[in-house]
Amino acid sequence: MAMNKPIIIQKLNAETEEWKNYYSGFAEVNKSSGKEYFNAKTNITENTFNFKVRYIEKLSNIVFDTTGYRIIYKNNVFNIINADDKQERHINITLVANCVTI
Repeated sequence: MAMNKPIIIQKLNAETEEWKNYYSGFAEVNKSSGKEYFNAKTNITENTFNFKVRYIEKLSNIVFDTTGYRIIYKNNVFNIINADDKQERHINITLVANCVTI
């Protein structure tokens, strides 16, 4: 697969609680899992995706703090739950993120 899907990574400003664009680039996108369940008569769908992006120093902060970042992909918001710089080689970073639809 090629890294040809446009994504935007946003960073949360803790003081203003606003999301600002932090990185715009391309990723290899792969759905890793999905589930659907009912809660209080509401149908909830949760999908987990892997976003593989080329390593740049700016993204290294996400590896240690995923809570302050999110991904926008195809007008969907994905909460980053894990980031992996495989063996700290600084080649690619894989971001694991959930998209929850109610």
